[in-house]
Amino acid sequence: MKQSTTNTLLTAKSIFNEATSLISVGDKHSCTAGIILLQDSVELIVLGILDELDVEEQRSLESKSFDELIGELKKQDVPVYKSGTLKAMNKQRVISKHYGQLAEPASVVNYLGTAREFIDKALQHVSGKTLGQIFLVDLVKNCPAKEHLYLAIQHAENDNYLEALIEIRKAFYVAYESNYCVYRWRDPDNQPKGLLRFFGMGGNKAYHWTRDAGWINKNVKKPSDFVQINHEQLKIDCIEWGLSTNEIDNLRRLTPEVVETETGVWHVDYDFSYPANEATKENFNYCMDVAINFLIKEQTFNANRKWPSRDKAFPAPPVYIGKNIYENPTRTSSIVHVVQEGYFYSIERIVTGFNHSERYQYLHLHQVEPDTGKHINHIWGYLYIDDVVES
Repeated sequence: MKQSTTNTLLTAKSIFNEATSLISVGDKHSCTAGIILLQDSVELIVLGILDELDVEEQRSLESKSFDELIGELKKQDVPVYKSGTLKAMNKQRVISKHYGQLAEPASVVNYLGTAREFIDKALQHVSGKTLGQIFLVDLVKNCPAKEHLYLAIQHAENDNYLEALIEIRKAFYVAYESNYCVYRWRDPDNQPKGLLRFFGMGGNKAYHWTRDAGWINKNVKKPSDFVQINHEQLKIDCIEWGLSTNEIDNLRRLTPEVVETETGVWHVDYDFSYPANEATKENFNYCMDVAINFLIKEQTFNANRKWPSRDKAFPAPPVYIGKNIYENPTRTSSIVHVVQEGYFYSIERIVTGFNHSERYQYLHLHQVEPDTGKHINHIWGYLYIDDVVES
């Protein structure tokens, strides 16, 4: 759904829940207040559906009455459950709000049931979800963290707030804390050789001295210790993304620590007293809001980044065959590769060498497996441009 639609429906959901609470009290005054809110929530949902269907771009909706808005839904083939009862509810709302007349509780309860059925049928038709299945997390773009937040909601609906809070922390971990996990650096025989392997090790935001097998062997006493937060880096990220460092620290304190050592292998760490003190609905709601806000801000920041386009890789032309690829932009540097047939290459940069009169192409070369299409044998290095020109 559009973000504007989701925002409208979330507002309507809050009003609908308040209306339901008032109507459930059962006395005339609460029911009268409830029907005013109920009608407002239904009208907002109708507007949200029409916005999702782009009806507002075709005709103005601001001046239309509630009956006319219902008519717009029908024109879009949206199912309208008991439209006559909905219109009667709107009239009762006018009488109650503008003339101060009390509504009969039995009638209001009937209106509530009709409204709930109408809302769920209409939303199912347009979005595939009922009102109860629409959450603030829907504003987050699809990502692995979002799946953990949905699992957290499911646990919370079953009053299992411990598992819900663990899932919230998993969402934060896969979105951010994994950048501080030094688990893959624990093996002294598996230390990185070359740029590609370095980035494949993870933990790129952790302090550099923690990315060392000896340090890990000495200092990591339990699985959660593999996550080594660089608090200065965390603070910088929060400032860049427009987040409160205090709230992120609260999220980390109020949820169990987690770490994923292998794909799908999770370790959890929390105080013995944590379930009794913090596994609550209030803590869940707070941590969920902070996690969602974090993800939205992070995704917005990353979406605004601009990157220069790169030439698509293509087979190395004959003029490149047999030429040396140097580790650094100087011909006295180590030769990391000699261009051969069967490699694809792309030029990433043009740089001046350590000898200012020389220019180099910084290249990325790789091969492609015929059966799988997988890119293998990656090589980066510098090609002396005059080698090509002289050919």
